[in-house]
Amino acid sequence: MCPQPLLRLTILLTGLASVVLYICLTQLSYQFNWGEGYSERPILTYLTIYFSLWALYCFTLFFVRKYPNNKRNFWMIIVFGLLFRIIILPSQQIQEDDVYRYLWDGKVFANGINPFEYAPSEVNNFKAFRIQNPEAYYETYVNRNERELEQLDKLKWASPRALKYLERVNHPDVSTIYPPIAQFVFRLAHHIKPDSIFVLRSWFLIFDILTLVFIIGILSKLGLDKSNCLIYFWSPLVLKETFNSTHLDIIGISLLSGSIYFLLCHRHKLATLFLALGFLGKLYPVILLPLYLKACHEKMVLLGKKAWLAPLGSIGLFLAVVVLGYLPFIGIGLQMFDGLKAFTLYWQSNDSIFAVLVFVFKTVLAKFANETVLSNSLPVFLSKLTVVLVLIGVLLRLMYKGGSLLEKPIEFIRGIFWIMALVFLLSPVQNPWYLSWVIPFLCIFPERSWITLTGLVGLYYLDFYFDYQELEKLSLWIPWVEYLPFYFLLSLEFRKNQNKKQLSKNVADKG
Repeated sequence: MCPQPLLRLTILLTGLASVVLYICLTQLSYQFNWGEGYSERPILTYLTIYFSLWALYCFTLFFVRKYPNNKRNFWMIIVFGLLFRIIILPSQQIQEDDVYRYLWDGKVFANGINPFEYAPSEVNNFKAFRIQNPEAYYETYVNRNERELEQLDKLKWASPRALKYLERVNHPDVSTIYPPIAQFVFRLAHHIKPDSIFVLRSWFLIFDILTLVFIIGILSKLGLDKSNCLIYFWSPLVLKETFNSTHLDIIGISLLSGSIYFLLCHRHKLATLFLALGFLGKLYPVILLPLYLKACHEKMVLLGKKAWLAPLGSIGLFLAVVVLGYLPFIGIGLQMFDGLKAFTLYWQSNDSIFAVLVFVFKTVLAKFANETVLSNSLPVFLSKLTVVLVLIGVLLRLMYKGGSLLEKPIEFIRGIFWIMALVFLLSPVQNPWYLSWVIPFLCIFPERSWITLTGLVGLYYLDFYFDYQELEKLSLWIPWVEYLPFYFLLSLEFRKNQNKKQLSKNVADKG
């Protein structure tokens, strides 16, 4: 007999302990004041709280998985998860400032101006530019541009908070990189209350709850324990990066989760629609489209219909949604991708495999390492090319030798999981919030390696501490501490799975 009272007591105690820690985290956050006291910031205290939360999370998960399928325990998980969010919702950002760009984009868009057209620095500098170099100014801007920049300048000075928040926008020389669905969410938040981080987080909470609903639906469709949603709903990484750091990834994560749910329901049009919306939320999900087309094709073959017709319709639907999403911004042409171009060309942060690839190519190329291709050094360009080729290779293998959605739905979803996981692992930018895209899949595949990484990736914030204490050389070791335990555990899991497959094959051969 399963000791369910013991499990409920465990969830209650770890939940209450986590509540206390989230209260401490919220209170601690008010010591992280933008532009002030960098060397005195309590980053080590924050990390102590974060890893304590992660330890409680892992401890609770161990017991929940050991004694599954209890409705009361499931609702305790949901209630505590909601309570954690309510506590952290009013906190101040800890070491993150992307939210100021979101608020500015929403303000620009809400006032009828294309948020992709002007970098914030243009709003700050256009008057000086006009005075100092009028000839170049009028070559750069037409009357419409001048009117819009004047309007944006008025918005900048609308209130002390508006001015303060615009000054906090990072990379002000780069126009926005955030795609259309994100822009509409920012705009809605602005219409409710301008320059309100709390309102924007409240919108993110709606997407977060929607993600939970879809995860529970996915678990039910696959016949798995619904309490596994704890992996997402109690994740300290999700809570920190969504409701404290206020990163927008939850928009795309929610839509991708909905897409997978409808895929499992064999509602391919809805699945494709949500996939396209997910792409408009944050671009990543587009890589999954070939697998969705494969699933649609299989279904048509089963029904005895024209196998090519429905996938073709899915492609048309996907493209139509994407075009409609970008339509309000298309007036400036390809300029709307300038920010994204800068991000893909020049950003590199907290990477693991990509950093190794760059090192290898630098070593091999030696004296040719300083050559440039498409604005990148040759080693970086070859590393990016390698990443693209690996992703294409894995995608093709899944297309032709991967699991079938009709026959082996869990294996099919595992393929989607590994594509999204590789997008993160091979990326030149492995910020902690990007790992959030993998966490919903861990509710289905609760691999120890990945759950470990959701904790260790928090060491990313140690880089700020070393920087403020002028110990920059120590920062070089952070990715090693983050990723080496993960890759070690991943290799053990891979070996274990291979042994299981070999054993199953041997049994089948003897049979």
